[in-house]
Amino acid sequence: MGVFYVKDRLDRLRDIVRFIGKRFIGIALAVLIVIIAISVFVGFRFFTTKKEALLLQGELNAKESAMEYERYLLTQANVMTLTACTVDDMLEAGDDNEAIEKYITDKTRNIIEELGMSTTGLYGWINGEYMDGAGWTPDEGYVPTERPWYTQALYSGKRTTFVEPYLDLQTNTVMVTIACLLDDGESVVAMDVSLESIQQIVEKIASTPKGSQGFVIDENGVVIVHSDETQIGANYLEQEDGLGAEVARKLLRDGDNGFDIKTQEGSFSVYSDELEGGWHSVSLINADIWYRSLRIFLVAFPIALALAVAVMISVFLHVLGAELDLMRLSVQIYHKEMREEELQTLSETDRMTGLNDRVSGKRKVDELLTAESEGMFLELDIDHFKSINDTYGHQVGDSVILAVAEALRNTFRTYDIIMRLGGDEFGVFAVGIANRELGESIIGRLFARIDNLKIPELGGEKVCISVGAMLRSGRESVAFEELYAGADEALYISKKTRGNSLTFRE
Repeated sequence: MGVFYVKDRLDRLRDIVRFIGKRFIGIALAVLIVIIAISVFVGFRFFTTKKEALLLQGELNAKESAMEYERYLLTQANVMTLTACTVDDMLEAGDDNEAIEKYITDKTRNIIEELGMSTTGLYGWINGEYMDGAGWTPDEGYVPTERPWYTQALYSGKRTTFVEPYLDLQTNTVMVTIACLLDDGESVVAMDVSLESIQQIVEKIASTPKGSQGFVIDENGVVIVHSDETQIGANYLEQEDGLGAEVARKLLRDGDNGFDIKTQEGSFSVYSDELEGGWHSVSLINADIWYRSLRIFLVAFPIALALAVAVMISVFLHVLGAELDLMRLSVQIYHKEMREEELQTLSETDRMTGLNDRVSGKRKVDELLTAESEGMFLELDIDHFKSINDTYGHQVGDSVILAVAEALRNTFRTYDIIMRLGGDEFGVFAVGIANRELGESIIGRLFARIDNLKIPELGGEKVCISVGAMLRSGRESVAFEELYAGADEALYISKKTRGNSLTFRE
């Protein structure tokens, strides 16, 4: 009975093949091959999209951590910088140590009221004496000039130095010291700041997606904060193997900011963003966990395809829909970011020169003035600019404006506020330049660059500028309009002198 059944089924199959014809079967096989090829391509595209999303997530994690770091820690660094400037002024004015210590004590009280338990206050070695704003009395064997906060500040030679973190045994929190070297080259003011807030930020970022890690390391490979608190204080560059050691070597020694790495702990996608003070915010996403669902799909898909074409088509449509959703999401994110960046740039940038426009420049200067930042405000314009336009045409005039803007960019620092006020008029707020002699030196370099400008259409005619300047001490209450008005008066006097000229408004 069974033999006859099998023979009958085979005969029926032959009849079906004859009925539909070999040509139709060939077309069906060709269609099936095309479908398989398309499915393989879609799977590859899905993998590529998943990888791009992985890199994007790692970049967003690192940048979010860096942004929160700057928002939190640099606020304290700015407080330290302003404090150091004030103490420098007191030393220059000849104030005695008792007056300086009183200022340190009062400033500490204000800082603690504002920052709470995130700092223990100001202290330092100033004018040959240890001072502590919190009233702490050192032990008998305590030598301030041998402490890391003092030695590292002197060794770095920088205005502001971030010292390696330590564990505060009283509060059981990780602290980092911000030290400022004073102008005498021997005195140092310092403040200990808690990293608990940054630790919480890193842990939050590392919680999504699953398997992520986040940490901050300094230029020597020491872990400042880590989503795994047991890693805090470890020096990854001194470790021979392990995930942290591999990442630190590629980041700090090879200079790679984004890369994939495979260790015994698994495969990871790594992205880093450099922070102030030589630190790095690092995001690690576990690629094994990230791709787990994709691997399952790639294994199950051929099996489903072999079972039935209908299942294959269903899976194909599902995968295609998922890819299109990811692509649509990526495009939306991209266009949104580009639009926001474009709107931000258009709202703050002078279109011709790429400098700050008058509105954004004024806002940024007002923010610095509110923070009591010292500085020098300049107003300058191009001599006989109307004559240049009338004689050589507006295109040549535009070339002159662009050349002067470039000279300003090359003369001043990236954190100085350079703006085009309108037409051939420019403004600059040079942060921290509160000394007339230093201001004259900087403007002298600007004059040298202006004097060396080569505008072929001018036929050898020199471009000259007139400058009005006004200094602002951090202890003075002043608004942008007052600085502008003072510099404008000085500019009017400068314009009476032929050639590059500078006048300070007292």
